[in-house]
Amino acid sequence: MESEQQIFIGSSENMKALNVPKNARLIITSPPYWNLKDYGHPDEIGKESYDDYLERMVTVFDQCYEHSHENAILAINLAHRRKNKVYRPIMWDLYAAMQKNGSKWKLIDNIIWYKPNELPQPNFYIERLLDNKFEYVLVFAKNYNYDYIFNKIRVPQKWLGKDPRKEKQNPNGRCISNIIRIPAYRPPNLKKMNYHQAAFPEELVQFFVDLYTNEGDTIMDPFVGSGTTLKVAKSMNRAGIGIEINPNNSKLIYERISENYEPVPYTKIDLIHSSTGTVEEHSKLNKGKRRRLVRIEEK
Repeated sequence: MESEQQIFIGSSENMKALNVPKNARLIITSPPYWNLKDYGHPDEIGKESYDDYLERMVTVFDQCYEHSHENAILAINLAHRRKNKVYRPIMWDLYAAMQKNGSKWKLIDNIIWYKPNELPQPNFYIERLLDNKFEYVLVFAKNYNYDYIFNKIRVPQKWLGKDPRKEKQNPNGRCISNIIRIPAYRPPNLKKMNYHQAAFPEELVQFFVDLYTNEGDTIMDPFVGSGTTLKVAKSMNRAGIGIEINPNNSKLIYERISENYEPVPYTKIDLIHSSTGTVEEHSKLNKGKRRRLVRIEEK
């Protein structure tokens, strides 16, 4: 049976007016950038002053708290921003604003999303700053009881059988870390080609859906954009709730939901698996080195 995907057109700052259900187990979203992109609606978040931007974001996440399951998880994907050469650590400024305004959400984790194909710094900074290759995903719960759904993701141990420390070997595999490797999303320039100017990668949604929900649960995205979250939710047998302020994106969202998504193996997301060789590869490399040493000694 196909999972239901619901789309609500309106502002996520007032979910009550939209009659948004209160059953989401996971809220995952990549909020609008501040003072960077035009999302095509006069009331969109991101065009106001920095302080007002943070205040509006706090309002949205307060609404998420009220319109979700009692043990829901909130995952917010954010990056920093430079404006007029001033560095804005939006992720931490947002958390400070949530604290200041009495948010009920409790910060419990911080996931690092490593983006190997991220673009270099703009020309002005290219010889002044290191290239930025990561974004944060801040993870919140409704309390500190740690009794939410949590499905620990494991991958095969590359060195199983080679590591003499038997007590370190888990028959179910090794747990991946809180640093995950996913290439940045690169949409075509033409929005009419069924892409959105600020979509985040499907693999990122997959990771959190697997981690914090079970099949049949409900996922919510208060800034659903092109519908990436709902597309992944449907393909992974979860119900979805998406809120989008721009009615012109409706067609795009429905088209995205109709697409299939095939979850990727976690060996592609795990930092160690994706950046180091296998036992066999290392053995071949070492054999090659030994052969070269023998030839040198013979000479």
